[in-house]
Amino acid sequence: TTLVVHVSYLDGKGNLEPQGAVPSAVSTLTDDLLKYYQHVTRAVLGDDPQLMKVALQDLQTNSKIAALLPYFVYVVSGVKSVSHDLEQMNRLLHIARSLIQNPFLGLGSYVRSLIGSVLYCALEPLAASINPLNDHWTLRDYAAMLLSRVFWTHGDLVSGLYHQILLSLQKVLADPVRPLCSHYGAVVGLHALGWK
Repeated sequence: TTLVVHVSYLDGKGNLEPQGAVPSAVSTLTDDLLKYYQHVTRAVLGDDPQLMKVALQDLQTNSKIAALLPYFVYVVSGVKSVSHDLEQMNRLLHIARSLIQNPFLGLGSYVRSLIGSVLYCALEPLAASINPLNDHWTLRDYAAMLLSRVFWTHGDLVSGLYHQILLSLQKVLADPVRPLCSHYGAVVGLHALGWK
């Protein structure tokens, strides 16, 4: 049995690029941007808290990183693969917060992906929540606050986002099979969105 794979990429205009071509989004990145991306992700996910703080601050204020937005959103979406490690999940949410607060980034279509990652942290029964010594409640509180911030600052970018978020929170809250930690996440999420 043989398998032949053909890979094609869409360019920014919806045209197929030839097989084997480097996607235009990747080919336009400079070496400096790629180095910046590597240094920031290593700093945030590394062991040095001071370096992490500096990297997050720069990520929040840097006006020249718009081309890296899809890469950082992809890193944030990694929360699902580290649900056993609250510290790493917390750091990924910090990256999301820095991206949301950066006034030079137009989040556009990436808002849904960021919301999905934040909702995951707030609502899912994480592997780390099995151990009662792990403080996953604080992570859920932080995710709810971040959910509110994304919604109120960038909610107008995506139509139907308000209803999608409310439906997700309501669905979890109304499900009697879901664990208490998921119900808690839904309640703090609703509370963070405000009484309206």
